Amino acid sequence: MVACGEGPLVQDVTSFSKDTWYQDSVISVDVEVSDTQAVYRVTFQIRHSNSYPYSNLYLFREIRSDRQTEYQDTVDIRLANDRGAWNGSGVGALKTLELPYKQAGLRFPKPGIYRFRFQHGMRDEPLVGIRDFALMIEKEEEPTAE
Repeated sequence: MVACGEGPLVQDVTSFSKDTWYQDSVISVDVEVSDTQAVYRVTFQIRHSNSYPYSNLYLFREIRSDRQTEYQDTVDIRLANDRGAWNGSGVGALKTLELPYKQAGLRFPKPGIYRFRFQHGMRDEPLVGIRDFALMIEKEEEPTAE
């Protein structure tokens, strides 16, 4: 559950002109963290059109602090199932897929600014059919005793 009184810590949307994502167009979002005891729910959304030519999207992800790279990986996101039907929601030519950054929430080790970076890892240059990429970070609500 998410706290009712607080809005997201971050809600950032990057839109790609003409549904075209270039390899050197790294999405970079800075997040100022002061509460290192909190658990943060991090999700991202990918909105794509029917013109996207593949059933998957390789995505390079990284979290940097002012000291070092805190986390780095590559994920293979399944945009369509084995029969070719798009995953995600939406009517018509646009589909939106929302995914957790990690299954468990994130904690940040020290207060400061953390930079989330995303870059597509596909071979096409440019990659067509990707409309928007959104990142949302929310503080998870602490369980209350009743």
